[in-house]
Amino acid sequence: MKRFLTTFVLYDPQRQALYEKYIRPRFQKYADMHNLKFIEMNHSNFKIRTLHPEFNQRENMHFNRWMLFKDLLDNGSIKDGDVIYNYDADIFINKMDEFIEAEKGFTYAIDSGNTHCFGFFALKINEFSRKLINAIIDRERWLKVSQYEFFNEHNNQKGKWHIADQQMYYTCAGIKPHSWQSFYEIENLGFHSYPTEHTLFSLKELNENVQVLPTEWNVTQLYDETGDHTTGKPNTYDINRTTPEKTIYRHFAGGQPWKFEEYSIKYPLCLEYDKY
Repeated sequence: MKRFLTTFVLYDPQRQALYEKYIRPRFQKYADMHNLKFIEMNHSNFKIRTLHPEFNQRENMHFNRWMLFKDLLDNGSIKDGDVIYNYDADIFINKMDEFIEAEKGFTYAIDSGNTHCFGFFALKINEFSRKLINAIIDRERWLKVSQYEFFNEHNNQKGKWHIADQQMYYTCAGIKPHSWQSFYEIENLGFHSYPTEHTLFSLKELNENVQVLPTEWNVTQLYDETGDHTTGKPNTYDINRTTPEKTIYRHFAGGQPWKFEEYSIKYPLCLEYDKY
């Protein structure tokens, strides 16, 4: 069985430098510790293909990772039983000893902001994950769902939805666009909470093939960092709250300042990791 840690690093020079200094070494060491082959796609070795001309280069990049997985399947580089662990390049791994074995076709966490988030996910290649990959990069499917009018609880309005790769998964699993109530508290974790004619997977398929982890595996908000300390209120999008002590992966999503230097001091790459 092959196991990979993949990441796509296509930033401006300043952020690229921060990634190279603080994140790349952690990804490499984490891969070594947990018997993964580290594969980094960057400006020098990867050219973004345009799947959707309606999107800019960065938005197409998110689809490109799924296109790459499809290429690897088609050329036989990965096969059933192999596992891909994919990380956004703005994720800081706090707890290097913690690792989740992907037991099902698709593994991820619902993040602090209550999204079924693609910041970190794992694909264990099987019939379900192949079907998911094909659906996410299906241009004809995207054209149809991008014209569909969804009711969005975020603004209590009905309209077309910005369909990136994560939203393509939402339409496949029948997940409503947003919920102010934690998806962990909703029946079936939100699967089939908004079924449409575009819902691809049955509840049985989802429950059997999707492994949803606790928020600690994709923390996008922390009261200490994003809360209002004057009023004592958490950030509006800190729906699934947790603490720094419990955080396994800190995901600096949504344009947050990258606190990589601060985190590197707080969570150093210990000498004990050198044995890997």
